[in-house]
Amino acid sequence: MRTADETIKATPPKTRAVEGILWYIGSRGMEGGDRLPSERDLSSELGVSRTALRAAISQLESRFVLESRQGSGTYVCARKPTFVLEETCSFSEAVRRAGRVPSSRLVHARVHATDERSARKMGAAAPGSVLEIRRVRLVDGAPASIETAYVNNDRYPELARVDFAHESLYACLERAYGVRLAHGTDRISITRVRADEARLLEVACGTPAFFQETVSYDEEGGLIEYCASVVLPSKVQIASTGGAPRFERW
Repeated sequence: MRTADETIKATPPKTRAVEGILWYIGSRGMEGGDRLPSERDLSSELGVSRTALRAAISQLESRFVLESRQGSGTYVCARKPTFVLEETCSFSEAVRRAGRVPSSRLVHARVHATDERSARKMGAAAPGSVLEIRRVRLVDGAPASIETAYVNNDRYPELARVDFAHESLYACLERAYGVRLAHGTDRISITRVRADEARLLEVACGTPAFFQETVSYDEEGGLIEYCASVVLPSKVQIASTGGAPRFERW
């Protein structure tokens, strides 16, 4: 059996440096915006080489735990909102839970005939016309995701009059039609941000992102919404507990 010292020595230097940085952040209660010590001081504190430390910082930057600011140093990133697929949690709730401020910007809300994409996603329940609602979700005023929702306009015609820059889709459905979300399905993949999405998200075209598709149903099994979201992993985390899904979208 290895001793503790032998185990430490067998661990790759970069891995020890990563674990050391995370320990340092946690043990000192550091939060988003706090600055790490200089490379020289931190490598000495953790007992790792500066080469291993730089590699660890680079890895933690790719995981959005740290960010380096030219001429200023390395800082802890602000805590990201986490959306757990099985939880009943709105966008606003998840953002506030992370100690951040949520908001939304309406791109458009318009009625049009069901196109090939929305018909395919909505399946047999596809309506003749849909209300398409596109919004940019913001965290602390910075774009985090784009949500494009398709709602059955034949079934919910009054929704076309709602100002979705300030109103919740599901609150309106419950208030006007007595409809509540009961269950749904999520599918998540990886994509790269298109030029039009890049402008809305204020990132470079081709930036990696999550692509999330959600189909939601009411208590009678009626289709409520198909929603496609482009989500920046630098701003938001998506997680799963592996349990039965229970979710709600703001």
